[in-house]
Amino acid sequence: MTDFNMQVGEIQIVALTDMNLVYPTPLDELWPRVPPADWDRYRESFPDTFEGASHMRIEIGCYLVRSAGKTILIDTGYGDGPFENLGGVRGELMADLVSNKIDPAEVDTVFMSHLHVDHVGWNTREVDGQWVPTFPNARYVAHEADLAHFRKPEVQANARYPYMERYVEPLVKAGLFDTLGDEADLTPDVKAFLTPGHTPGHMSVLLASSGERAVIQGDVLIHPAQVTEAEWTPLFDNDADVAIRTRRRLLDEWESEGMPIISCHFPAPGLGRVVRYEGRRYWQVGL
Repeated sequence: MTDFNMQVGEIQIVALTDMNLVYPTPLDELWPRVPPADWDRYRESFPDTFEGASHMRIEIGCYLVRSAGKTILIDTGYGDGPFENLGGVRGELMADLVSNKIDPAEVDTVFMSHLHVDHVGWNTREVDGQWVPTFPNARYVAHEADLAHFRKPEVQANARYPYMERYVEPLVKAGLFDTLGDEADLTPDVKAFLTPGHTPGHMSVLLASSGERAVIQGDVLIHPAQVTEAEWTPLFDNDADVAIRTRRRLLDEWESEGMPIISCHFPAPGLGRVVRYEGRRYWQVGL
C-alpha cells in the first residue's frame, strides 16, 4: 500500500501499489546483456530493488491522475491472482484504491502505457464466468500498435495464460476500448506520447500545468541502473535497439529540464530526477 500524493500545478497524482514482489526469473536471464557482476555497483544505492545475489525485487505501481475534472488511472497492475508463477501473490490495487478513498466508478479513463500483463490485470474482473469492466464508467485506451501486436497468435503463444482474452478483448467487444495514435490529449494538461521499444506502442505521459511539468514514464526504465546504463535492456524489451534509442533521447531531455520523473517499477512511489555527477547520469530518489 502507498500513501503518496503529488501536485503538478493543478494536477493531482496519487501513487498506488498493486504488489511488490521478487521476480522469479534470475537476473542473468532477466537482463541477458548485463554481466551479473555489473549489478554490484548498484546494490548499495538501490537495495530495495534486489533480493539476494541473483534476483530483482520490483514494484508494480499504478497512478491515479486528476486533471481538468477527469480522473485517469494509469495502468492496472497484475490483477487479483493468486499468481502461482509469482509465488502465489495477489494484487492489491483495489484495496489501495479503497485506502485512498477512491471509488472505481470515479475513473473516467483507464490509460494503459502498454499491454504487458502487469499493466492490464485489473481492467476486468470475473463475474459468473464472464470478464466484465472493473471500472464501469471508464473508457480504456492504449496505442493502436500495441493492440495489433499483442493480438498476434505467436505473441500470445508465449504468454503464461491467455490474459488478452481476460483483460483486453472483453473491453474491445463491449465497445469500451479506444486506440490512440502517437500523441493523445487525455485532458488539456495530460498528454500521452509514443515511447517505443519496450513494446511497439509503449506510451509515456507528460503532465503540464501552471508552469510545472512531470513525466510518468511507464517501462522506458524498469530499474534505476538504466539511468546510468541506458544500453541495459531486459528480456521484456520487444525491440532492444529501439528501446535504447528511446531511453537515451528521453534521458537527455529529462536531465536537461530537471523535471520530476515517475516510474512504476521503481520502489514506491517511484519519484525522482535524472542528475549528472562526475560525467555520468544517475537516478536521484525524490525531489
